[in-house]
Amino acid sequence: HHPPVHQPFQSPTMAPRTDASSPSSSANGDSSSSPAKPAAAAAAAASTNDNGAETEELIMGYTHSQCVAALRSIEGPNSDVTCRHIFGHGNPDHRLSMLQKVTAVRILDYEKNKATLTPIDDLKSQAAEFHAAHGPILNLRTIVQSKSPSMCLAAEFKRASPSKGVINPSATASGQAVTYAESGASVISVLTEGRWFQGSLDDLRSARLATTTTTKGQSSSKYPRPAILRKEFVFGRYQIYEAAAHGADTILLIVAVTPADLLKVLIDTCREVGMEPLVEVHGQSELDVALNAGARVIGVNNRNLHTFQMDLATTDRTAEELTQRGIKFDHHSCSEEDDTIPEYVLCSLSGMSSPTDVDRYRQIGVGMCLIGESLMRAADPAAAIAGLCLDPADYEKKMMDTAASGGAYTAGTKIVKVCGITNAEDALVACRAHANLIGVIFAPKSKRCVTVEQATEVVRVVRDFGERSGRVDVAYPPTVDTMAPVQSLLVKARALEEATRRPLVVGVFQNQPAEFIREIVEKCGIDMVQLHGKEGMAAASRDICSVPALRAVDIETGHDGTGTVPSADAVQKILDAVTSDPAAILLDTSIKGNKEGGGTGVTFDWGIAEQLQNRGLPVIIAGGLKPDNVEEAVTTTRPWGIDVSSGVEQSPGKKSHEDVRKFVGGARDAAIEASKGF
Repeated sequence: HHPPVHQPFQSPTMAPRTDASSPSSSANGDSSSSPAKPAAAAAAAASTNDNGAETEELIMGYTHSQCVAALRSIEGPNSDVTCRHIFGHGNPDHRLSMLQKVTAVRILDYEKNKATLTPIDDLKSQAAEFHAAHGPILNLRTIVQSKSPSMCLAAEFKRASPSKGVINPSATASGQAVTYAESGASVISVLTEGRWFQGSLDDLRSARLATTTTTKGQSSSKYPRPAILRKEFVFGRYQIYEAAAHGADTILLIVAVTPADLLKVLIDTCREVGMEPLVEVHGQSELDVALNAGARVIGVNNRNLHTFQMDLATTDRTAEELTQRGIKFDHHSCSEEDDTIPEYVLCSLSGMSSPTDVDRYRQIGVGMCLIGESLMRAADPAAAIAGLCLDPADYEKKMMDTAASGGAYTAGTKIVKVCGITNAEDALVACRAHANLIGVIFAPKSKRCVTVEQATEVVRVVRDFGERSGRVDVAYPPTVDTMAPVQSLLVKARALEEATRRPLVVGVFQNQPAEFIREIVEKCGIDMVQLHGKEGMAAASRDICSVPALRAVDIETGHDGTGTVPSADAVQKILDAVTSDPAAILLDTSIKGNKEGGGTGVTFDWGIAEQLQNRGLPVIIAGGLKPDNVEEAVTTTRPWGIDVSSGVEQSPGKKSHEDVRKFVGGARDAAIEASKGF
């Protein structure tokens, strides 16, 4: 008979939960008060031996039913409410996920060793002595926000993991932590779980001491002391006191395995000892639990720890959800000279390994990226960290150097433009779908031509969505005008990516006087223009248009999309013609024999776009795109931007909201998949 797993919360060595939700099972381990779930789950995990007798799955020496009971032990009396976000809760046939198994074994191991655990009062004394000798606890939120506008890096130490097995078994926490800190990591994450991750509390303590260079924990001349994060499967207050006694500055709390009421207790306990915890979520229901419990530093795990599936867009969706709720977290705001610092910090916790990944999250206001496996496997972790380009200036320089060297553009699709918008409702749908650019057309011959009043209303809605009151200034480096055309356009593309973190309105013109364009820009408040006629490259300068301008280039085809000009010739013709005047180049289909380009609904040879990008010129592609083919366009060509109009319409000037969402969402998802090979 195994000891009751709830006992650690009741024993003198483990602090009880201070609210009414303490576990209510009897001290003798009687489980009759909760009969169905453990029994059914145990039956689901049962198998038979060679003699036909039923046996249970063993998980690190514990039975499946013991693990189920262990997880039940941390539930309060209102578990139908406090645990409804937990995977499998309420399903008597649920089989534990790997995350749940690891957590359950952690509970059982602490229970098994409870006689040797240090009493909490002693842990509190040890923590006070440690931090008096080696410096105070660092506030995680403050550390992350102090790095703005650079991305804060949490570099992780782990020797192994359940999904990847052994990673780097001979690594030492102290050596790796020093390398990380010297290379620019502001947070060191240390796994302290021993069975699957081969970690320990000794690793935590040694990482802290190795990165503390004076007896009072003051910064050395090489680097500021990094915050030390205990990466653990926390189920009780004891582990928080334990972390503080071993030098931790912060600790991970995983919402996916924590009842809502217990999470509140754990967050409060962290703050009681001076820690600001990192609260991990995956999905909206877990985000709700975290926010309701008072979390301020929210980490989004892009990997579903129940299934191990990775989706880098998980962080994007969480950022959008926070934005729609009016919750301030934007890392860029931390460096602005205003009287407020965002109350929240958003972090991305897995799946990143490249400067493109880091920049992707920088664009949406993420403050910290946690990177582990790629750094643990790297032959030169310092070089790997430098290659992440945590400072946006370093990333910009990298992009400029790539352009200067004639390298290919390989960063993938960053810009999605929905054009032909004629009303506020359609504009708002496009914004909510994560479109970067909202196009309104002023060309009189277009079926989607808008009035000044219509355009002004679209601008108002887009500004309201982006929580801004004026035009967005697309800021270029001062040296951009001295660069070669392709290099200049690459740098401008990077600046436009930064500016379109909030959607911008683009006015589309065709062979109309510059005076008229400037007048419309002023009257309607549009952020950019697009020239779609025979105006030439020079006409797309900011000096002439008063705002940045996209320059459309027609790719002539037949009515069936068959090209009339060999792609190599078309590519060279464009490269010979391009100047530094436009903000970006947009390629669109032009039907042979038609006087005006655009609005054809026909695709051109996307190989032209691919060849231009191979020569270093990022381009937007338009013409014939729709929800059914956007994935193909993004994954095969990987254009810098895509533009849709008629492909998401019910009728000219009226968008299908479902098609807009499918198109933009499909483009974003395809861009993530396409980036995996780069």
